[in-house]
Amino acid sequence: MKIIQILNTQHWSAAANYCVTISVELMRRGHEVLLLTEPGKALEKAKAAGIKYDAGIRLNHRNPLLFVDAIKRMKHIFRTFKPDIISPHMNEAAWLPGMIARRTFPDAIIARIRTEYDPPKKHFINRYVHHAWIDHLVVGSQLHKHLCQDILDYQPEKISVVYGGVDSVLYNPELRQTSRFRDEIGAAGNEVLIGLLARLDPVKGHEFALEALSRINSLPAPFRLVMIGYEAERTYEWIREQATAFGVKDRIYCAGYRNDLPDILGALDIGLISSVGSEANSRAALEFMACGKPVIATSVGVIPEIIQNQEQGLLVPPRDSVQLGRAMEKLIANPVVRLNMGKTARQQVLNNFSLEKFGSVMESVYAKLLRPAQN
Repeated sequence: MKIIQILNTQHWSAAANYCVTISVELMRRGHEVLLLTEPGKALEKAKAAGIKYDAGIRLNHRNPLLFVDAIKRMKHIFRTFKPDIISPHMNEAAWLPGMIARRTFPDAIIARIRTEYDPPKKHFINRYVHHAWIDHLVVGSQLHKHLCQDILDYQPEKISVVYGGVDSVLYNPELRQTSRFRDEIGAAGNEVLIGLLARLDPVKGHEFALEALSRINSLPAPFRLVMIGYEAERTYEWIREQATAFGVKDRIYCAGYRNDLPDILGALDIGLISSVGSEANSRAALEFMACGKPVIATSVGVIPEIIQNQEQGLLVPPRDSVQLGRAMEKLIANPVVRLNMGKTARQQVLNNFSLEKFGSVMESVYAKLLRPAQN
């Protein structure tokens, strides 16, 4: 297959990771992939992965002249590359490739990939665009599939769920033996480290994690909450202020943005997701699970579809610091439960969320879409 992936963002987000990762997996299966994107972190990741790209199309803007140029460039690319599949990923201008392809290269199948957290917009124009210029939707969760059915009036057979994948070799339980992070922060051998891997954004619910931490009574083993992620709408100064207000400043460690995530996750005992929204793909949950860590998470986004409560971890309602604290307390106090849940989490990844599974499922969706056209 010849496949064009379109990612109109400069940032490295869950959607960008999904796009770059699936591009690599499709290439491994012998398919020719061309990525149309913009300069930025996502492009740098694509370059490092060896993905063929064109970074000259600008879609994420309000400049009409750049739209005209984007239309010309896309027409040329579609005619010369002759794709079998075109997959736009992001909301902004995702309609444009479908409209252009219908006029310049109608043989291509438009498979729009929706892995954003926000549901599709309800207005008539959006419904028209999806029915007129998009052949199929690929979404990252059953939750989003139902939203697209209801809001866009899409038939279920025109929507495929393809969960994201995680590198189960890069992230693995053996990292516990080689990780240097515990030494870096002076963690005692019996200290339980809980990791919260998320950008500092209100949607990630850091304040509920800190409040939950303040509700934990004294336990046999010492414990700390390790914060990992880059500053966004909030800062680590804000985190420390909140921790001081909740009386848990000595129970947290702010690791900041790190490039050695496998090493850090290998050192942890529990993964934590305190989000009040987002989690369309929950890459953090999959990385924790691949490392053999049980995950305490709020029931938002795709989380209930990848984590079974009491199996791979514990699920609690969002914004409920009382239940979040109880769940943390339970796993801190029970190393055998942690170990068993971590093993189950690792197996869940190997069975359902490996890169091999990710690539195989997407490949089968694309192949099925092409079959009617080839008959």
